[in-house]
Amino acid sequence: MSRIDKLLYHAIIPPFLIALIVLTFVVFTRELGRLSELFITRNASPDTILRIAAALLPGILIFSLPLAFFIGTLIGLGGLAAESQITALRACGVPLSRMLRPILLVALVAGATTAWLSLVILHSSNDKFYNLRDRISLRQATSQIQARVFNEDFPSIVFYLDDLAADRQHWSRVILWDSLDPQSPKTVLAREGTWVTDEDAIRVQLHLREGTIYQVDPGDSSRTNVSQFASTDIPLQLNGAPGRRPESGSARKPRKVFELSTVELWGGAAPNTDASPLEQKIELQRRLAIPFSVVCFALLSLPLAAGTRKSGRTAGFVMSMIFVLLFYVLLMNGLRLASVGTIPPWLGAWGANVFLGIVGLALFICSERRGWRGSGFAEWSWKLRLASIARAMHLKASRARAQRIDQAILTSTGRIARLFSPKTLDLYLSRGFVYYFLWSAFSCSALFVILTLFDLLDDIIRNGIAAGHVIDYFFFLLPQILLLVVPMSILLAVLIHFGILEKASEITAIKAGGWSLYRICLPIILLSSLICVGMYLLQDYVLPYANIRQDSIRNLIKGRPAQTMRPQRKWIFGESNRIFNYDYFDSSQDMFVGLNIYEIDFSRLKILRRIYADKASIRPGGVWLVENGWIHDYRPEETGFRRLQKAELAFPERAAYFKKEIFEPKESSKLTFVQLRQYISYLSQAGYNATELRVELHKKISFPMSCLIMALLGVPFAFSMGRKGAFFGIAASIAIAITYWGVFSVFEQMGAYGLLIPLLAAWAPNILFGAAGLALLLTIRT
Repeated sequence: MSRIDKLLYHAIIPPFLIALIVLTFVVFTRELGRLSELFITRNASPDTILRIAAALLPGILIFSLPLAFFIGTLIGLGGLAAESQITALRACGVPLSRMLRPILLVALVAGATTAWLSLVILHSSNDKFYNLRDRISLRQATSQIQARVFNEDFPSIVFYLDDLAADRQHWSRVILWDSLDPQSPKTVLAREGTWVTDEDAIRVQLHLREGTIYQVDPGDSSRTNVSQFASTDIPLQLNGAPGRRPESGSARKPRKVFELSTVELWGGAAPNTDASPLEQKIELQRRLAIPFSVVCFALLSLPLAAGTRKSGRTAGFVMSMIFVLLFYVLLMNGLRLASVGTIPPWLGAWGANVFLGIVGLALFICSERRGWRGSGFAEWSWKLRLASIARAMHLKASRARAQRIDQAILTSTGRIARLFSPKTLDLYLSRGFVYYFLWSAFSCSALFVILTLFDLLDDIIRNGIAAGHVIDYFFFLLPQILLLVVPMSILLAVLIHFGILEKASEITAIKAGGWSLYRICLPIILLSSLICVGMYLLQDYVLPYANIRQDSIRNLIKGRPAQTMRPQRKWIFGESNRIFNYDYFDSSQDMFVGLNIYEIDFSRLKILRRIYADKASIRPGGVWLVENGWIHDYRPEETGFRRLQKAELAFPERAAYFKKEIFEPKESSKLTFVQLRQYISYLSQAGYNATELRVELHKKISFPMSCLIMALLGVPFAFSMGRKGAFFGIAASIAIAITYWGVFSVFEQMGAYGLLIPLLAAWAPNILFGAAGLALLLTIRT
């Protein structure tokens, strides 16, 4: 291997690998919570979790490999250009075509790996993932059940447990509503219950002992079959998630186009699918086109990097993001046009590759021949043209506003620095930190937007979503993105900033002037504390309203019907062991549809009275008006049945008691801290489990504090890395961030599962990592 090849490999492979890890980690942050939930609440073994993660990895690498190659190549070559090494090589007579050979070799390896994952591995990994998920779903039954709440995780079955043993396998005083057979619904009360599972057949059933079954005759509601049993078994259906494979023996549901293997797509006659032939052709061409994009990126990278002589790695990263966005915009629109038959499927999938390939080849030829057009583009001589365009489009005002914002940042940073002495040093340290923080936040946010856009690409094309709706979605998604990327951006900024200062011996010079490391890091700690406050304000005053908007737009993109923020519940505990169940509650008229009221004696496990009404309304004075229903009294001294055409009943529950609705814990991001606290108080009184929401409540305070924790962790790592520089800081920050988010997700699920009190579950990661950061900070030589 020649020295030129070694130089280029050494320049592009490290940033390529770092970019690959960062991109993969960004995507995996969305999966960490689900994997932690599987590990904690569904009793999945570490081996199973690793196999699920491995099954998810091919789908992530298909997109992250080409992106990481282009970003890493431009960053690495940009560094060589900034050090004038590319200029020196060309001055020695080494043509760009000679430098392109090792880059193409790396591109071929990355492209071949992507093709292997896309064409061969992805289909089989999806099969393994669905199979593992089905088996783990069995264990959800024994782990997600809570005592003294309504458990509605199974289709057509609702049950309530008054007590739950420590092993979570045995229950006491069970009430179950079974509507598996709509023609013969029944209510079951049992003294004890347990699970019976069969993982091989993917089945689960309830085994109940010592109980009573109440079964109303649907043809004659006056007749109720009441039977006693010593033991009985009730089969349960697993909660069918999208894409779930049916149980053995049942007909396999039609497969989506992305579930088909490449061989089936190539043959054009895939069995058991609802995908049209056009959709199959587009999917096949897309699987073939994405791996080939690596070659187009290779042709683009060298001429672009050769022109960034002064800006270096930063310019390389910015250019890579611009061209990646351009590539995916072209690909998205090409697939959309192909889906409506405007252009052939091959052109829709390959159009972006063809365009970037032609541009890259033209730039490469011009750079190689040193043509005035190519060199003018590479040297950014077209800035003058942009200036004229800016004048024509009246962009001077925008530029002036940007300068004022920049000046405001510098002014605010200077005011903070003036609180301490010397002013110049604090300002210098703060400005460097702010610069790398903004750079890191922009980079991570851009990667998140790109990957989210590609994740929604199929839905955007399938449902014909206009570009304006997509832009609105990402605008309202931005607060959620910032909430995720700001802590890691602080960590990256600290490690890169202090790493560069240490490599340039500036930290040594500052220490020689009598400054301790504690005093050096003080402005960074103060800025991180201010960012913590900003994160809390963003989370509590902006995020709830932004999430409502972006969720509604996402439903539009996904082709889902309009949904309320809080899906209405069907079951609620009243006073005196009274249970209400209804099909619908109109809060504007205080009216129920399909109302059932059960009055239960828990000590004897008997239904005392059941009331049914087609319609019922609550008057302002608290009187209940029921229409077209009946009352069945099961008490021995008052056994009887009475029909009701229109009657008034007296219950202490008022309309306001039913106007609050149940929503998923993840929907807590749409509530402020005060709103969520009030809602949890209501849930606790209504017989619903609020443990997971309590964790979310405490997270609203603990999560913004992660910014300060990242700074406390980053400072000692930065000072202990010595002269290893920015790339080592990026790698260290990735490792720390992966560890932190993994621990945070595990503790969150432990709190939701009841293994830790909610306060400790939300704050334990900050306490552990904050203590570790302080310990490291106190042990370094100052």
